[in-house]
Amino acid sequence: MKLARAAFAVACVAPAAAAQLADLQPGRNFVAEQDFGTGFTEEIDVGDADLDGDLDVIVGNGGDGGAQLDRIYINDGFGFFTDETATRFAGVPADTSRDIEFVDHDSDGDFDVFVVNHTTGSTSAGEVSRFYVNHGGLQRGAVGFYHEDTDDRWGQLVSVPLADQVFGGNYGPFRNWSADADFADLDDDGDVDMFFTSYGPSINGSKPMRIFLNDGAGSFGELWPWVNAGADIVTHTIDTDLADFDGDYDLDVFTSSRNSQARVYLNNLYGPLSASRFNDITSTALIAQSATLVGGSNYEVEYGDLDGDADFDCWLINYNNNTDRIVRNDGPVAGGFKFTQVNAWIKFDPASDESEADFGDYDNDGDLDVFIANFSGTNYLYQSGRAQGFDPDLQGLFHRTGVSSGQAPAPELPSNFNGGTSLDGEWGDMDGDGDLDILLANDANQQNYLFRNVLGVPDTHAPVFNQVTSQGDKPNGTDTLIHACVQDNAPFYLHDFYDAQLVYSVDGGAAQSVAMFAQGGQQYRAVIPAQSDATIEYHVEVSDLAGNTGISGIFTFEQGAPDAWADLGTGLAGVAGIPSLMGTGPLTAGSAGALTLSNAAPSSVCALFVSLSSAPAPFKCGTLVPVPVALQLTLVTNGSGALPLAWGSWPNGLSGASLYFQYAIADGAAVCGTALSNALRADVP
Repeated sequence: MKLARAAFAVACVAPAAAAQLADLQPGRNFVAEQDFGTGFTEEIDVGDADLDGDLDVIVGNGGDGGAQLDRIYINDGFGFFTDETATRFAGVPADTSRDIEFVDHDSDGDFDVFVVNHTTGSTSAGEVSRFYVNHGGLQRGAVGFYHEDTDDRWGQLVSVPLADQVFGGNYGPFRNWSADADFADLDDDGDVDMFFTSYGPSINGSKPMRIFLNDGAGSFGELWPWVNAGADIVTHTIDTDLADFDGDYDLDVFTSSRNSQARVYLNNLYGPLSASRFNDITSTALIAQSATLVGGSNYEVEYGDLDGDADFDCWLINYNNNTDRIVRNDGPVAGGFKFTQVNAWIKFDPASDESEADFGDYDNDGDLDVFIANFSGTNYLYQSGRAQGFDPDLQGLFHRTGVSSGQAPAPELPSNFNGGTSLDGEWGDMDGDGDLDILLANDANQQNYLFRNVLGVPDTHAPVFNQVTSQGDKPNGTDTLIHACVQDNAPFYLHDFYDAQLVYSVDGGAAQSVAMFAQGGQQYRAVIPAQSDATIEYHVEVSDLAGNTGISGIFTFEQGAPDAWADLGTGLAGVAGIPSLMGTGPLTAGSAGALTLSNAAPSSVCALFVSLSSAPAPFKCGTLVPVPVALQLTLVTNGSGALPLAWGSWPNGLSGASLYFQYAIADGAAVCGTALSNALRADVP
């Protein structure tokens, strides 16, 4: 496949090195606007806090600069923001925040907030990470206003030392050092769980990472042990991503680590049987492929379908001595899945100390471009060449914009305010004009910015389905769980705000829609209620924030024992009306069943016609369906005009066949002296 792709590229691009990416909107796409305050800002996040249909902003401050207030900025709908921290975050304490997240942790339909803290200094025991609850939903208050509920949201503790626990008793909040917490449905029960990173004082790699499972009401209890014995979970992890990397619908874990090897953990929920919930497969997934850390400062991993092959690849910041690297997902293998490091896919990496990568399609060509927040200088925007047909191995996949000698020479980012000590970038359509803007978080009490996309083209690309559950036939008695994983030209975190619907019908009835739950990892889940002896048809529809809707293929399954018998009609009346023919039994090998004629002339000679196909033909003033006739039996009805034929064991060898049955009964009251029963088709499973 690679050789064919390379040959195509050489034939169509001459010379390959001279090909340039189109600048769809000539000029700088982005202008810088001072916004979101100043501080030791470690993280910035977008979400609709007040549920008014636009994206608001929360800012995590403090970090290594000492305790500062986290802040919330409310969008007026046009991309202009007001700091409403004093009222909406009233009473929220100053923190040394490393991460801040919008997340609906209590499953009530509004967005709560979680703050990850670490505390400055090398001897401190660490700081509690905090939950803030949105007053809307279950709280029945003003949506978009928050209060702290940390004490009630941390549940059972197992591995946390008593010295780190706030209350003791192996329950409640605890002190720790962390830079990141990610939320996703790790156990596939319809609520978000937490993967909680930790790295110890001064990032010395002395504290383990942990998983906390949601009890469904928003209380998080520790899952321990969560990984196989001998796994390395005491690392210098700064960032983690949760996504289904092997296509089995459970969410796996990929962690970066500042001073040690990035690691991959396989979720065993739907994968191979294992004694542990997760397995550390780093040796298979990365080390055996020579995709190993060189140097340090691997601050972040970011996933996305970069090459358009319906699985998730990863961008690793500073993975080889301050050079970013992409690892391409090669899919499942024995023992998990694996990645291949593809150094040629990133062009003109400046090899500077960078902090964070975020994917988004700024030019609306349908592929994922990437913004890089640079800790030590200018921030960069890379343009993807996938939509233009670039061969990534020959021409590179991501091209740093503004490089005059490169393939993306147009300067796209602002000429001013695009430097400093940047720690985080975030994409979102903040002004509602259909294209993606960039939010920039800066450290050291520097100003934060909104890079407004002023020349961009509104998004016209609908989500595309990587996979949807293809449900096979199943017995009665249980609901049916459906998953759908999608890709789109937007960062993974915006998928949590998409409208996903499971649309199904039962036995050809009216379509019914069920809202699907965003599990994280660009994956959605919903349940079709249990049906009884029915045919269910379903598909999935996912709409992005620009209103583009992707529709999956249509899937069908049978629940319960489907009716193997179909009434084809075409009977001809006799003395008692149209004789009735009914079949019973599942027609599975060895099963019992019966073929019963009723409502016919009593004590009359009749013929049972059987065929393996049907080409209906005129017969005795009516229509005979089992034509050509494969078998004809002469029988006699009883004194009640009935004729039951039963079998105790349906024969082998007929699986997949369709058989046709119909009776002709001597009947003087019939038009031509012969009545015809209705015809039956028997579909053998």
